[in-house]
Amino acid sequence: MPGAAGGANGADLGKTPQVSGAPANGQSASTPAANGRQIVRTATVNLKAADVPDAVTKIRKAATDVGGYSSDENAGDDHGALTLKVPADKLEPVLDKIGSYGRVASRVEHAEDVTDEMVDVTSRLATQRASVDRVRALMDKASSLGEVTQIESELTKREADLESLEQRHDALAAQIAMSTITVDVSKTDAPPPPQEEQASFLSALGAGWRALVATINGIGVGLGAVLPFALVIGIPAAAVYVLIRRRKARPETP
Repeated sequence: MPGAAGGANGADLGKTPQVSGAPANGQSASTPAANGRQIVRTATVNLKAADVPDAVTKIRKAATDVGGYSSDENAGDDHGALTLKVPADKLEPVLDKIGSYGRVASRVEHAEDVTDEMVDVTSRLATQRASVDRVRALMDKASSLGEVTQIESELTKREADLESLEQRHDALAAQIAMSTITVDVSKTDAPPPPQEEQASFLSALGAGWRALVATINGIGVGLGAVLPFALVIGIPAAAVYVLIRRRKARPETP
């Protein structure tokens, strides 16, 4: 491009923004490394609870009580799943509270140091903003329609790169500020049925003895029930029988 635009083409438009160790134009973009390490923390908890819906409600409240929220939730009578976002400094207390709502089958925590990535993105973001500002300034110096068209095309490209960097920076900042907890809640398993004792000689002998005693006892009960009838009916019948026998035994007189 001739004139001012030509100078920009050689010195600005034709060069890709470079990653630098410090923000351009004296901007302090709140470099994370200045305030300590930047850590993205996540956790996964598998919980067993007798009442799944009640446990899900309490888990959600544990997050909202510390300024967090439930970003995803799916719950039924026997199973529930939640994805929670909580302030990073409240992660451990919330995890401990979740564990009090049932039996923790597993609990896994993960920490990822993104300090270097955050420094890099912040630096590139500052450099890209300065680059966009310089290209915008060239618009006032453009002297022809061709120059304006070329500058606008380059500006559109650099603004797209800037927007992508801003989204990446905001996403990292959100992950650092708010930890993610994934909770899986399932119903407490029912206790297993008592195991049947394996048969042995002694157990068989005991069972046989108990059966014999029960049989004898049954016979005794039956005899006890029949005995009154035998006494009432049997004695007269026996007397009649004896009398008949005696009569038959007498000799007949001629």
